[in-house]
Amino acid sequence: MTARVRRVVTSRAGGVSAEPYGSFNLGDHVGDDPASVESNRKRLAQQIGVASDHLIWMEQIHSRTVTVVTEPQDEPVEATDALVTKVPGLALATLSADCVPLLLSDDEAGVIAAAHAGRVGARIGIVPRVLEAMVRQ
Repeated sequence: MTARVRRVVTSRAGGVSAEPYGSFNLGDHVGDDPASVESNRKRLAQQIGVASDHLIWMEQIHSRTVTVVTEPQDEPVEATDALVTKVPGLALATLSADCVPLLLSDDEAGVIAAAHAGRVGARIGIVPRVLEAMVRQ
């Protein structure tokens, strides 16, 4: 049986952040009120039906670092630009402004990935690294 995989894309509408961030800002590194970002992230988790610690965020740094996630996280995964998991019920998140968010899955193997592929990360090989990590799972 193949795994059920959902891909979710958000917009700037429907949250609590004040301008200039748009109301549904999920970025904790852009100067928005941390309480607003946390509220928006909790709202997203609720809307997609996962506990807040099952929605996995990352500290994106424009690298080719890939992290395999095996359990819920209370804090963003440090210094990485891609997350990979085969743990059912975990939701992987990537943020983007002018970079490319990649959401990948091998539905038969039950492996998913979320990657932040900016100009630098794409040039130095984030995408092949993500695919290699997915194959190893």
